[in-house]
Amino acid sequence: MRKLGPGFTRTATVLTGGLAMVVLAASPALADTSQATASALQISLLGGGLASSGTATATNDGTTESISGNTNPPLSVLGSQTVITAGVLGQDVRALNDGTSAACAGVLGSGGSINVGSGGSCTATPGAGATLTLGVNGLATITLVADALYAQCSATSSPSATGSASLANARIVSTTLGVPTTLLTLPANPAPNTGLSIPGLLSLVLNSQTSSTTGQLSVTALDLSALGGTLAGVTIGSASCGPNAIAPPVPVIPLAGTPIAVGLGAVAAGAGGILMHRRRRAVTRS
Repeated sequence: MRKLGPGFTRTATVLTGGLAMVVLAASPALADTSQATASALQISLLGGGLASSGTATATNDGTTESISGNTNPPLSVLGSQTVITAGVLGQDVRALNDGTSAACAGVLGSGGSINVGSGGSCTATPGAGATLTLGVNGLATITLVADALYAQCSATSSPSATGSASLANARIVSTTLGVPTTLLTLPANPAPNTGLSIPGLLSLVLNSQTSSTTGQLSVTALDLSALGGTLAGVTIGSASCGPNAIAPPVPVIPLAGTPIAVGLGAVAAGAGGILMHRRRRAVTRS
């Protein structure tokens, strides 16, 4: 039996390696995309007036995170409104390369802070109590008082999404002739879509949660509708995460170069076939 020469072995190795390179070059590259938004506070007045902290937005195309909007807006962005005159607005967002995103937003007392931590969780430091003036009922001034009111969410490209709301020392207070009376104490960790009301004054939804699709979640810490006066409503701490997803395959070789890659593959396969045919003939003759 005739032995195969070293030249044949080297040629077959080169052709096999070349074919593998063509296959690898044509393999798709996958990248997880992610997105999140956060808005600390919106105040709506009867007649259509609106004061807003704006929105912070984070997006990631799988390689680069882009963040727009103010993550720590000053109270002055709310204009000349008189609902809130002291406190801290916080709206932080992240969208990471691994297909995860997170957001947290809300209102805290003076000296407080809120941000998305390294693990994607919301880190909040309550400050001295913030007060939102909701209106006047007779001789009484109705206010919302709290150390912190915020919502948080996170999402992955699996896809999945979770969220919650936190209300620290939050309550509705009626003050008459300087004497405060608590009308309603709000739960610190309300269940999703908890509805409360003070008949004739206002209604609230705590930890409002909505989802447009699997892997997407929008959470609002507190949504208040006033039943009288000039204030129409207040929305505190709105965070939205997802949907995050695995991006469509992106070929490493541009489409214009595909015929070249296919041609190289065909040449490599053909040459390999010829060599194998010669090998069989050599074995038969020996």
